[in-house]
Amino acid sequence: MNENATQIKDLIFSLRSLRKETRRIFAYQAKKQQLTETWIIALGALTSKDPSSLEELAQALRLSNSTTSGIVDRMIAEGLVTKARAEDNKRRINIRPTQKGRQKYAATYTDFWEKLAPLETIERADLTNLLATQAKLLAKLERIN
Repeated sequence: MNENATQIKDLIFSLRSLRKETRRIFAYQAKKQQLTETWIIALGALTSKDPSSLEELAQALRLSNSTTSGIVDRMIAEGLVTKARAEDNKRRINIRPTQKGRQKYAATYTDFWEKLAPLETIERADLTNLLATQAKLLAKLERIN
């Protein structure tokens, strides 16, 4: 394995570890609000596009419609979202976050970013280079797939 290949391998494993650690922190913050990671991501998607259809939410979550439907039903039972027919299209079901859902979403994200605040000490140039390198890697990976 040449030096470039070794560094790419190290980078891929490093990115995997970085994702694992940030997900661990995110999951902990969600759990403090009695939420799952998926529920927080769903609340985020619904907060940014209110209202959303089941299909739109499923796309945002990268899940099937049937899996997303089950998630929505459980979130309704917890008072986090509502589901109602659209006024202008009776076939469309709109899903919206409730005030409780919005509050839990906001609290989780506030806590998450506060927990990650020490990362802000990383030099701007280092972050810029890292982002540019990741963009190149992602573009090449997307061409492979």
